[in-house]
Amino acid sequence: MKKKLLALTLAFVSVFACLALTACGNEPLIKVVSDGECVAFTAKSSVITFTDTTSVKDYMDALVEKGELQYEGYNGDWGYYITSVEGKKEETGYFWSLYTDLVTIEGDSAVYSSAELGTYDLDGKTLNTASYGVSNLPCVEGYTYALVYSSYSY
Repeated sequence: MKKKLLALTLAFVSVFACLALTACGNEPLIKVVSDGECVAFTAKSSVITFTDTTSVKDYMDALVEKGELQYEGYNGDWGYYITSVEGKKEETGYFWSLYTDLVTIEGDSAVYSSAELGTYDLDGKTLNTASYGVSNLPCVEGYTYALVYSSYSY
């Protein structure tokens, strides 16, 4: 009787562990909110191997390769300019802005985002306007990045 109970308990624990691990693996790599007005992601090593030179654009390209993200743009004088995310194209008076919670990197004097330039609230987390574009902003594991469809204000 004790062997049957032990076997049943082990079977239950094994099934529960498998289900829990499977659920964790199904977490989406990007989050689309506000009818496509914001596409956000938290940088994960399951998407790309991070180096000191990994940019947000590198990470976005890896998401594209995995079929998780669609975006369009072009190389401009100041880096890569995004014109469309997940099929939502910019229209006159609007653009795709970049927000992040990455402010500084230890040992680096650059300031990568600032609340003074504006903020965006995402799931209780406040993201700052990025000081760099997608091709020059470092992508660091664990930090959140959001592309937000924004209007020009003068």
